[in-house]
Amino acid sequence: MEGIAAMGEGSGQWINAGEVKNNGWELTVGYRHSLPSDFSWDISGNISKYVNEITKLPETVAANGKYGGNGVKSVVGHAMFSQVGYIYDGIFKSQEEIDNHAIQEGAGLGRIRYKDLNGDGRITEEDQDWIYDPTPAFTWGLNIYLQYKNWDLTMFWQGVQGVDVDCRGYKSQTDFWANSAINVPYLNKGVRLLDAWSPANPGSDIPALTTSDTNNEGRVSSYYIENGSYAKLRTIQLGYNMPKQVTDKLRLDRIRFYASAQNLVTIKSSKFTGVDPENPGFNYPIPLNLTFGLNVSF
Repeated sequence: MEGIAAMGEGSGQWINAGEVKNNGWELTVGYRHSLPSDFSWDISGNISKYVNEITKLPETVAANGKYGGNGVKSVVGHAMFSQVGYIYDGIFKSQEEIDNHAIQEGAGLGRIRYKDLNGDGRITEEDQDWIYDPTPAFTWGLNIYLQYKNWDLTMFWQGVQGVDVDCRGYKSQTDFWANSAINVPYLNKGVRLLDAWSPANPGSDIPALTTSDTNNEGRVSSYYIENGSYAKLRTIQLGYNMPKQVTDKLRLDRIRFYASAQNLVTIKSSKFTGVDPENPGFNYPIPLNLTFGLNVSF
């Protein structure tokens, strides 16, 4: 009989072991109207919400805290991809704060302070709670079509409200010189580092610069969780159709000029530290596309 070491990937199996419950709702409304002045509009919008919950896991999985529990809590009763972590409680800004806080290995001036949730006077793995739920409060969309004589304007807005985003991937680089979450030397750093805490900059909430992460600030914590709500102007197009008397003279059915843009406007939380809350893990925005065109029909 072959040993597990000789079995390769055959020693591990993927099985449908858990149970998940999903429910939600969606509402769509619209309105269309025309005026005698050749002005018309067509507006429609939708809003939706869904709830996701893991209802059952094998005991071996639940006990190990897999799927976000980190060995501390079971994800049963929470949404898929929810995450347990330490609770960010500001930065140590004086020796008095350090002395009056629970024992925390690596504590020091300018270092992140974590909450002692169980009150035992020490920061341990037990001081973790649910910090991240990827399920938004609701999502929405809005379509607008306006027409006045030969001109028309189309817009599509889309948004997500009340959603957590995990910024650990890029914030480890923008807020830290050394961080156990991403241990790659010679990486470019973010400009936020210029505002890091120091005795000369005591009001900052960005950890002090250090070349050694003795406080383990790369650990999963609420420091990296931010409000990912946004509203985006996904598409906008302005068009003009040449008058019929012009197209008739040219023996054409239609001539239309248009200009359009995709992802032209993004509205996000003023406290969001990244570039685009829709793409928080990579720290670059969804591209802006501009298009100019001419349509001719014979």
